[in-house]
Amino acid sequence: MLKRREFNLEVSTTPPVNVKAFREIAANNGWEMSRHEGSRLVDRFAIIMPMAQNTRTLGIELLDGPLQGLEMHSWAETKGSAGAINVSSWIIPGGDGNEEAKELIREWALSLPRCPWKWTFGEKSKIGFLLPVWRRSKRAFAKLGLKEWPGSTEP
Repeated sequence: MLKRREFNLEVSTTPPVNVKAFREIAANNGWEMSRHEGSRLVDRFAIIMPMAQNTRTLGIELLDGPLQGLEMHSWAETKGSAGAINVSSWIIPGGDGNEEAKELIREWALSLPRCPWKWTFGEKSKIGFLLPVWRRSKRAFAKLGLKEWPGSTEP
């Protein structure tokens, strides 16, 4: 039996954009895929106590190819009183050691229209500057080997 691991990335791009980028990669490789929509239970903090709420998820599952069984789900989650943090969740067959899946996630991140681990000042202001999301997202992408965005002038 294969191990399955969920790998969550907090991203600045919206769920439809995330799914579209992954769908284009799968189509370019000629892999068969299935789309799905669903819901997920997430926590939202109202003043001092968490409240459970449902959020709509979009996703794609690969049905054939070398990464058969790989799934990507994406949703927007409101952490505080306003603004949403977008999450892209990957269910990886074979667990942590699947280097092909990590390469696919890197390819997906580079195909997004904007840098997935950088938010604008307005987005950070609306969501909250003190959340640990900003550094956690940057660290997660750095562990994948993505430290700079194509076309950026950063050293």
